[in-house]
Amino acid sequence: MNVPRGNAFHHNSKIDLLFILQCNHDTIRVEWVLWERLGGAQNSSDWNAQMNEICAFATIEDFWSYYNHIPKPSEVFFDGNTRKTVGPKSKQIVEYNLFKRGIQPEWGDPQNATGGSFFIRQSLDLNTLDMFWQNLVMGLVGETIEDNADDSGDNSGKNCICGARIVDKGRNVPIFRVELWINTRDADKKDKIKTKLVECLIDGLGTLRKGVPKFEWKDHST
Repeated sequence: MNVPRGNAFHHNSKIDLLFILQCNHDTIRVEWVLWERLGGAQNSSDWNAQMNEICAFATIEDFWSYYNHIPKPSEVFFDGNTRKTVGPKSKQIVEYNLFKRGIQPEWGDPQNATGGSFFIRQSLDLNTLDMFWQNLVMGLVGETIEDNADDSGDNSGKNCICGARIVDKGRNVPIFRVELWINTRDADKKDKIKTKLVECLIDGLGTLRKGVPKFEWKDHST
């Protein structure tokens, strides 16, 4: 496997090391799809129309070939001063979604409807914003978050993770929402996933000015 050496990869991170060890073969266990949502949606039909599939990957090589060329959240989200636009059509990206193939990034999908999401909604400095997203992506693709909820002993248990998203919620000030979507409401599995989620997100960041992120739970049935 070719390990990238650009800004997208930090070798001091335990999550990155776990990602390499988990993915020391070419194929990932599931195919992942990365979506973007553009700004300007006024209702649910507009919302669906503004959601675009960017890429899909089921190998490590494909993951890195896409990941290293996709703008970071800090490069497209509102930073307090600028509403950024991307590409020749000057599109405004307000959300990234990474979900397993076959699961739509919406509450109504059958996989999402049986569970809910952990989320934080807060102001973040741009470096922390990018690192939260990078660590979350690594934790999903490398299955370090998923495995923490698997009690089977041989990683053959039911998968709980559906996907994740990061959302630009800023209006006058930069506010961001980070979410992990799962397909279960089982209290024990939720606790294990939440613990690993927090550990994953803050990996490599040292002492955070606002402290460890405090995730809330949103039941998708409500």
